[in-house]
Amino acid sequence: MKIEILGPGCTRCKETFRVVRHVVEQAGLDANVVKDESIERMMALGLMSSPGVAVDGKVVVSGRIPKADEVRELLGIA
Repeated sequence: MKIEILGPGCTRCKETFRVVRHVVEQAGLDANVVKDESIERMMALGLMSSPGVAVDGKVVVSGRIPKADEVRELLGIA
């Protein structure tokens, strides 16, 4: 599983990365969590507001910092 945190590197993007990485580590998931700051990648996925979270190339969160419980639900570990 590939989880991308998308955004220009702002504080909200960094917090989103921290929340997602924490959930993945706590759950012991075999997932690759990456931070992508490229505008090209955001455009390719159709992301209009940051931060964004994409799981296996599909945007699942846009324009806000997700709560840990929401991330667990999105990843099917709730």
